[in-house]
Amino acid sequence: MEKGFAAWNKTLAGAITSLGEPDFPARIEAALRAMLDFDVFMIFGYLGASPPIAHYYNIDPDRAATVIDAYAAGPYLLDPFYAAATDPTVTGVRRLRDMAPDQFYSSEYFRQHYGLTGIRDEVGFIARPGPDYGVVVSFTRPDGSSAFGRRDLETVNAVEPVIRLLIEQHFAIGTGIERHPDHGRPQPDAINATLGKMTNGLLTPREIEITSLILRGHSNMSIAETLGIAEGTVKIHRKNIYHKLEISSQAQLFARFISRLSA
Repeated sequence: MEKGFAAWNKTLAGAITSLGEPDFPARIEAALRAMLDFDVFMIFGYLGASPPIAHYYNIDPDRAATVIDAYAAGPYLLDPFYAAATDPTVTGVRRLRDMAPDQFYSSEYFRQHYGLTGIRDEVGFIARPGPDYGVVVSFTRPDGSSAFGRRDLETVNAVEPVIRLLIEQHFAIGTGIERHPDHGRPQPDAINATLGKMTNGLLTPREIEITSLILRGHSNMSIAETLGIAEGTVKIHRKNIYHKLEISSQAQLFARFISRLSA
């Protein structure tokens, strides 16, 4: 594909003229490809704890079964991009490896979902078409390729303001999100709410909080720093959590969490 400033101007003009039209996401992808090399391109919309809306992706159905469908079935709640999209204070460019907790890449979420997608590196930015609706535009590079480098990130930050503005305008007028049954309602912490139902009163609020951080990929030290408690206290809570739930590993905890979401 043609690269450079001239190609960017041409493809961006095409995206602007298609604002509000079905082919707008594909034209945004073309504009970004004029400036950056990537593999998978996705646009997800998030509204509270509701399953994400896959507005657009550029992969075949077989790969989408893992990258898109399996993700939307529940693991999305543990995705750092989900946390960013549902935090109204977050906008702009984000890189997965910079957002991820310290043990994210050894977590069960990574092992049983993200590690199966064939994605090595992911960068995206957060747009806000509405006060409680977050849209993540993300692009990835596959296993075996180079990660996004400093110049790539400089390019993404340079084009982000205009792309984000167009994304916000398009999805504000094109999704009908204001008709979503959860639109405008206060949204609870989806992970804690699910854990509360899953454990049926077995865990204390503090233990639920710690279990949530374990699932997201935080180490004992990271949990201690996040909650402002001693690491030894976290270890005691973790031991009690596993005992109460009659499990012995994070894999079993993840399996029960996903099972509850499926139910």
